[in-house]
Amino acid sequence: SALSCQKAPGANRGPVAPPRPPGTTQDMPDSSPNTKPVGSSPRRGQELRTCDSEPVLELEDSPPHSMRASLVVDAPGTHTARSRVPLALSCCLSAGLAALLLLALSREPEATRAVVVDRSREACGGNGMLYPGEDACDCFDCFEGPSCSTRLEGEACVVVANSGTPYLFEDYWLARPRSAPLSVLPSYHIGYDAHVPRLEAAIRSLHGLVGNAVTDGREVVVGIGSTELIAAALYALSPTQDEATASVWSRAPYYSGYKQSATFFRSAGFEWAADNASSPPPATAERPLIELVTSPNNPDGHARAASVAGPHSSAVMDHAYLWPHFTAVGPPVAYGNSTVALFTLSKMTGHASTRVGWALCSDPHVAGRMRDFVQTATFGSPRENQLRALAVLEHVVGSGGEIFTFARGRMLRRWERLEALFA
Repeated sequence: SALSCQKAPGANRGPVAPPRPPGTTQDMPDSSPNTKPVGSSPRRGQELRTCDSEPVLELEDSPPHSMRASLVVDAPGTHTARSRVPLALSCCLSAGLAALLLLALSREPEATRAVVVDRSREACGGNGMLYPGEDACDCFDCFEGPSCSTRLEGEACVVVANSGTPYLFEDYWLARPRSAPLSVLPSYHIGYDAHVPRLEAAIRSLHGLVGNAVTDGREVVVGIGSTELIAAALYALSPTQDEATASVWSRAPYYSGYKQSATFFRSAGFEWAADNASSPPPATAERPLIELVTSPNNPDGHARAASVAGPHSSAVMDHAYLWPHFTAVGPPVAYGNSTVALFTLSKMTGHASTRVGWALCSDPHVAGRMRDFVQTATFGSPRENQLRALAVLEHVVGSGGEIFTFARGRMLRRWERLEALFA
């Protein structure tokens, strides 16, 4: 027709594909007023062509349904309608008519606007996840094949249950694909400076919402998950003089990763002293004590406090599980200069591979030494990781913490099923 715009010779003519952001990035608009995308860039699958010497932005052909990317633009109430890009008409319409068309589209009633549906699990028959940019599904235990359609039976079905990967939150994020949009331009902060002040502000707002920690008068230190921050805290709390070495101790049962953090670097400033030690070693000027405490504890879930207090002792309070879906949150923790409080994104929102954790320190000297450790060990936490954590935390705060209600309900239902099994 007179309004159609012909493609260049050899160009694909299939149906318009859904937007497909590379990796974890998205440039979809967000419904939350507190979450803002960081920059914008063309979506994967877009190509810049020429029609009558005018540039046109168009989406490439759609892949088969089983291999469709995670984010799909659907009309409400249907799973088949696709949104074509209005810009494809602009080269064939007068500027005035195109402007009127775009204005009419922008005033489309809310009920008929496109919505975002995350089909990551649906594309794998509910038995796995298909992530953007990947050609095959990542299958759950006891399923295999490109679309996870083959169920393993008998001895071939092996369920790996020794990992703490927090898939608890997967359904929450599948239902909210617009909740934490992220788009990073290639030019965004390509230098070494990795500080993201807005993330620190989001962390403080989060603790204010939950009420589990005092942040006023505390410094925030961001690291690559709790694992790095545990080692950084041991370094920061250990003696600075060469003739002293701190003992690192934790009351059993304790998190198995503590020993690795205390022994991996073979530091002269501290050494592991908890093997076969049911009580803490004495704390002296020549041999100060650093106690590692998880509260609520892993693996038994009990609330804990430091066992030792005194001028030659300090503590690292690991609060990875101090969130409303794991435990009742009492008065906010507020520690003195000899204690570092640790928190992590993984146990709160499930984003374990983002590798973001933070410490709250009341002593600027301790915070400074922790930052020195992080800077020396890893040159800081990658900005892209921090931006994803920022988008997620701003959603949590902006939604009033609805993720905690979701996760607590899921945990309660699982506990009821366990009780019924062992009744």
